Amino acid sequence: MFIQGILDLFGSAMEVSYGFLTQDLSSFSPGAASVMEAVNGGLQAFSYALLAVLTLWNVVHTATSYAELKKPEMLLKFFLRFALTKYAVGMAWPIVTGIVTGCGALTGSVFVSAGLTDGNAWAGITAPDFGGNSIMDIIASTVGALLNPLAKVPELLLGLLGFIVALVLSVTLMLTVIGRFFKIYLFAALSPIPLSCFGAEDTRHIGRGFLHSFAAVSLEGLVIGLAMIVFAAYSQNPLITFESWGIFNWLGAAAEEITYMFTLIFNMLLLLGLIKGADQAVQQIFSHH
Repeated sequence: MFIQGILDLFGSAMEVSYGFLTQDLSSFSPGAASVMEAVNGGLQAFSYALLAVLTLWNVVHTATSYAELKKPEMLLKFFLRFALTKYAVGMAWPIVTGIVTGCGALTGSVFVSAGLTDGNAWAGITAPDFGGNSIMDIIASTVGALLNPLAKVPELLLGLLGFIVALVLSVTLMLTVIGRFFKIYLFAALSPIPLSCFGAEDTRHIGRGFLHSFAAVSLEGLVIGLAMIVFAAYSQNPLITFESWGIFNWLGAAAEEITYMFTLIFNMLLLLGLIKGADQAVQQIFSHH
């Protein structure tokens, strides 16, 4: 039936999304991770040169006189900033991969705590028995009704429309989760350049902004996971259904099944809306003024 197909289709999409949310950069796509790591390493030489320039600028801009520059505490301050920034640039890839791995582990632990170990909120749910009034029965009766072959076409078209919408929503869910990883790869590859900006007092806000943005992108997975957990709890007893509205009563015997189908689709749209707003939610959580 169309309804069981929708349940299985979107349930599989949630399982795939769960797997993506709990993976690190290497396990998600080893090939992409290897290429981005190579790009990251290639940018380190430029980042070291930029760090040297920024350190020189910081010395000239901060020290008001040569006598002040000769003070041990001033020299120690410049040296520590340079050494720590150089270490951060050299360890840029392990730093970003560590952040992603930590966020993935945190997301997985949240799923386990909520009892949703595979991400499928509809696991084990089967379509109700509509007592011979299912869409497939209607199709069979339509084929047999040669004298009036178009009588049940509206029910069939609505069923097909519902399944197509469910397919589009399932693909959109997976693309949203996959798209997050590509943003992370771009951040990770370019990380040495913004990290080198910690080498000067005037440019350190660039490095802080990068770490802020990268942490937000990495934690999007946690917010998406929380949205899936909320959806799992909500879908057990949804507040909004179409049964009491009677908008499909004109379909006659098929009204019950069509109503159930579009209630599922509405819940799927609700989850997708929550996931689409994950980036905005993270930005609000991490917003600073």
